[in-house]
Amino acid sequence: MERLFGINSVHARLMLGSAGVDRVLLRDGKLSPRLEMLQALAQKKGVKVERISSGEFDKLTDLNHQGAGVVAQPIAMDEQSLLSMIDRRVELANADDANSSRLLLLILDGITDPRNLGACIRSAASMGVDAIIVPKDKSAPLNEAASKTASGGASLVPVVSVVNLARCIGQLQKRQVWVVGTLLETEQMLHQVDMQDNIAIVMGSEGKGIRQKTAKCCDFLAKIPMVNADLGFNVSVAAGIALYEVQKQRRY
Repeated sequence: MERLFGINSVHARLMLGSAGVDRVLLRDGKLSPRLEMLQALAQKKGVKVERISSGEFDKLTDLNHQGAGVVAQPIAMDEQSLLSMIDRRVELANADDANSSRLLLLILDGITDPRNLGACIRSAASMGVDAIIVPKDKSAPLNEAASKTASGGASLVPVVSVVNLARCIGQLQKRQVWVVGTLLETEQMLHQVDMQDNIAIVMGSEGKGIRQKTAKCCDFLAKIPMVNADLGFNVSVAAGIALYEVQKQRRY
């Protein structure tokens, strides 16, 4: 089980459904209108609400909890469920031209350190990623270390393990998702790629980057501009920068 804190985070998790949610935590005393909204939503979803003191909240987290938390399992999704979700979102976007329906996916190719995986999940959850895709082999497990580093992010963003990453990328492309791989050895800068449509960002391992086979599957290859490229970024930092670029283009 993971703990997730903050009004917006708890609301987002409840909106994903009650499956895997153990209970919602709300502070004792008179509730603000936003906390009352969370209590009503939890009751509507059939989720148990537990009232605890502000002091107990402070013992559970150093984050700004806002008097709200949720205890839940990481979201489970298999490859077929992911593709079905994408089909629904693409259909909705095509019907309504809804900007809010544009997909943002993160593909992690060869991230073997659980803490790096957890940090990437945290960045993905913060930047509104719909799902994270990892290869089944040679990928870090979503274990306790990863979940702890994710700080509840795995309760907001499903991590989908796929047998054949290249095949999965092909399925994404058939569903109108543009795949952008990040590489140091390329001329195009990340901000030069138009990322206002459905996008999947591919990040590789810190030592080797994305695999050559994966790079060949990408629609675009781009790099993050750096003053001292020899130093580089931790993969979770690089992922955060790339995901921010997508959101920046979409908003501004």
